[in-house]
Amino acid sequence: MTDSRPAPATTNPRIEALVSERFGWRRRSAGDRVLWIRGHVRGRPVEALAEEAAALSRTQIPGWLDALDGHFALIVTGPEWSLAAVDPVRSSPLIWSQRDGIVYVTHDGPRLRTTLGLGPEDIDPAQGDAFAMGGFTIGAGTIYGPIRQLIPGTFLLSAPDAPCTVGTYHTWRPQQPVDADPGDLAAALSGMHENLIERLIEDAAGRPILVPLSAGLDSRFIASGLATAGYDNVHCIAYGRAGNREAVVSREIAQRLGYRWSFIPYTNASVGVAWASDDHRAYEAYVDSFTAIPFPQDYLALTTLRERGDLPAETLVVNGQSGDFTSGNHIPKSMIGHAGGSDDVRLERILDALVDKQYKHWSGLATPERMAGIRSLLTAEIMAAGGLPEDPEYDSGVYEYGEFIDRQAKYVINGQRLYEYLGLDWRLPLWERPCLDFWEHVPLSAKANQSLYREVLERHNWGGVWRDIPVNPMRIRPVSVMVARQIAKILHAPLGAERWHAFERRYLTYWMQPLCAFAAWRYRDVISADLGPLGAIAFHIRKYMDAVTGEPSPWFPR
Repeated sequence: MTDSRPAPATTNPRIEALVSERFGWRRRSAGDRVLWIRGHVRGRPVEALAEEAAALSRTQIPGWLDALDGHFALIVTGPEWSLAAVDPVRSSPLIWSQRDGIVYVTHDGPRLRTTLGLGPEDIDPAQGDAFAMGGFTIGAGTIYGPIRQLIPGTFLLSAPDAPCTVGTYHTWRPQQPVDADPGDLAAALSGMHENLIERLIEDAAGRPILVPLSAGLDSRFIASGLATAGYDNVHCIAYGRAGNREAVVSREIAQRLGYRWSFIPYTNASVGVAWASDDHRAYEAYVDSFTAIPFPQDYLALTTLRERGDLPAETLVVNGQSGDFTSGNHIPKSMIGHAGGSDDVRLERILDALVDKQYKHWSGLATPERMAGIRSLLTAEIMAAGGLPEDPEYDSGVYEYGEFIDRQAKYVINGQRLYEYLGLDWRLPLWERPCLDFWEHVPLSAKANQSLYREVLERHNWGGVWRDIPVNPMRIRPVSVMVARQIAKILHAPLGAERWHAFERRYLTYWMQPLCAFAAWRYRDVISADLGPLGAIAFHIRKYMDAVTGEPSPWFPR
């Protein structure tokens, strides 16, 4: 299957890799081919991968890529053919553009923009609309029209005797038909969980593991699994406003598991200073592949640990991304128990769910024309992946695919870039192939409300942290805001829930946000912003759009 938008028509291009070892790329030669790789492939040293690539024919490429087990991006150049590919979750992005017989491939957006001489006039208006509303692009596009990206499980192939093409070697389409009863699924999930922890311990090889530990399920799974397996070189951290719910629960979990725990306090002032630093601007440039805003929350925590001398260079960072997504927590209620209807009705239901979940950050930008353009891009993305399933019962899997390709594989995965920027290795156990393959075949009945995932975690109760330590409890801090909020809520009672929530979002969230995500903006500027910002992410989107288009952005005139 090929990308819905083919490569430009120039034939016989050659691939030029705009990469360097300074950014974690490793280079190896074998025969007349050169391999560049970023990330890791389990059981395949770089030298072996280079030798394998040198022996490949063009027809063998999809099968070879699909057999690689790990999180990686790679580029192979040679006289017979050249190749660029990302893994099935696009854990390390690749963008590309073709000009004058050369296909430029890189992860480095600013470098490619400079190479091509692009400016604000080259921004794709439709992708700009999607970015302004969601914080990421749709499908294989980037915010710049001449630049494309490789979506999960795809590769770019160039050869002297053929046009440059984009192909697919792996597509994750959840809720495919499966013949299994709930007992079989629970046993299989238990075995898969044990396998993920075993693989993680093998990869860690005694190195210190840093776990950003929250009050949710996924990082708790990582920490408790390591403890149950007897891995003791683990440092758990939490961060944010003092007394926030994540930190309180995180500390209790770590103490019960016997792991060291550190807390890095955030204030609007400390986060604002960190974000205004030259180092943070360098990090933002490093992470920019023109497909999503930077993932903002970890920077102060990890740089503080580094400054303390508490982040050894050999540290392996392991977070819980993105177990809540693969296990079903993101499936909206509108996709549960509402299957059926004509194909048009089914597609509209899926599009409504995607738009309501992802493209909502600036209500004042949600004009009918703009939203119709976003829905058109989403429709093209769904059709390029095979369209609607024959059985409407599997429509929710199409919704999951849409969120996976865009929000998860662009914005959420961007969190890993900070670890690389700091020179650290990382792993994503809950986005490895065994996990992806398992959840691809789990029916909606077992994924809705994460019923299967929660059942198995609570049944095994690894580390004794699953039955009596709450998951994501409500806790508002600071206390002064909690009191003011309660008074305001009482006063708003006669006006209805909708008016109350609008007031809370506009006037109180700035002070309640546990990660100080509004820190770059003054309170008066946040509460007076027009165009209806939903929350802090809206301002991060506006900041990015201002940077690429010139301030103020045409999308956000001020």
